[in-house]
Amino acid sequence: MLKFERGMPTETDRFTVLDVARKVTGQMIPLNANFSFFCTTPIVDEDLRQYVHEPLSALPPELSKVLPHVGLLLVPFLEESPGRAPALVSYDQPEASRSLDAAEVLDGEQSTIALATSGIDMSEYHYTLYDALALQIVQRAPKTLMKDFSDLLHEEVEGETHGEIREESWTAKQKYINRAAGNGKREAALWKAYLQQALRDTLTLYLHGICCDIDVEAGPRQLASRFIRKRLELLQAAFPPPEGYAVFPEQVHKRK
Repeated sequence: MLKFERGMPTETDRFTVLDVARKVTGQMIPLNANFSFFCTTPIVDEDLRQYVHEPLSALPPELSKVLPHVGLLLVPFLEESPGRAPALVSYDQPEASRSLDAAEVLDGEQSTIALATSGIDMSEYHYTLYDALALQIVQRAPKTLMKDFSDLLHEEVEGETHGEIREESWTAKQKYINRAAGNGKREAALWKAYLQQALRDTLTLYLHGICCDIDVEAGPRQLASRFIRKRLELLQAAFPPPEGYAVFPEQVHKRK
């Protein structure tokens, strides 16, 4: 476990993710060209393997061309700050209404993703990590991927396909579908918001599914499995999983 340099706030202080990121810049442990990490509290090797090494090892190699350098900051708890200030790092569990699972700060060219680790189920942690990385990917996605995914979404919408991957993309989809006619700028803005959120949610599912055995929970707002698969196949073509990993169950059987 690395120790903070002199001047690092103590456990009784309140400080922001940006404060911590700047303090530990020189102490980040490099993992590869895209990632480094730092833990603000001791984490045993077995847990560290699950927090950092396993989920990052499952990332498709092609993503190295898309992702910037990201510093992962593992902290006990994260708390929403008043106003627009960066999130706060805390050693005490905040109120549920102010608690955060992840927070990102950008300092120049350095992107730091802080992740809460205390009291978090490992599957939930992995989902949060991949969701944060999915946002990074969407912000830098190749134009060809955006077009292909947009075309796929248009097919779904024109075919009146019901449902979405999760609540955020469902909400964005409803805003687009229920838009008022005759306002081209607003329509374009609503479509862009839906496209980005749907791609983010699908990428999160895709990355999480490569790393872990997960089930897509059925529900009244859930996109049908055949449409989810079509999206995942598109992402698989753009970002093939690393050797030894699979996206779909039949791919595992073939290797056996």
